[in-house]
Amino acid sequence: MRRVRRPAIVVLLLLASLLVACGGSQAARPASSGLATRTFSAGAVEVTVEPLAVDASGAIFRVALDTHSSELSADLAKTSALEIGGRAWGGATWTGDGPGGHHRQGELRFQTAGPAAGDVRLTIGGLPAPVVATWSLPASK
Repeated sequence: MRRVRRPAIVVLLLLASLLVACGGSQAARPASSGLATRTFSAGAVEVTVEPLAVDASGAIFRVALDTHSSELSADLAKTSALEIGGRAWGGATWTGDGPGGHHRQGELRFQTAGPAAGDVRLTIGGLPAPVVATWSLPASK
């Protein structure tokens, strides 16, 4: 009987590990910038935004788009806007997967337009519904 039980236990443990790794909650977790990663639903598109850097040199966000219902064709550099401390940060660029397909990932970058302090508001358009991600940065010294 032990030979029958052991493989079954191993399979159950592997399945449990996969469920924890793939499923789990969508709770915000701190990114390398110290700001939390956010996950949104924009219609049938799941959007994950991870702030990698928001400082005097600019802002970088890792963005992942996933869907199973339509092509992801938005030009994210043209349809996204960033405001920090009440100032618009421009010069958006996208480095990553090009338009098309059901899964896209890359980095959305913005040029600095003032101090990296205050409220951060990233808006991503071109999806079935707009995504608005917000964070708060400490006041500059």
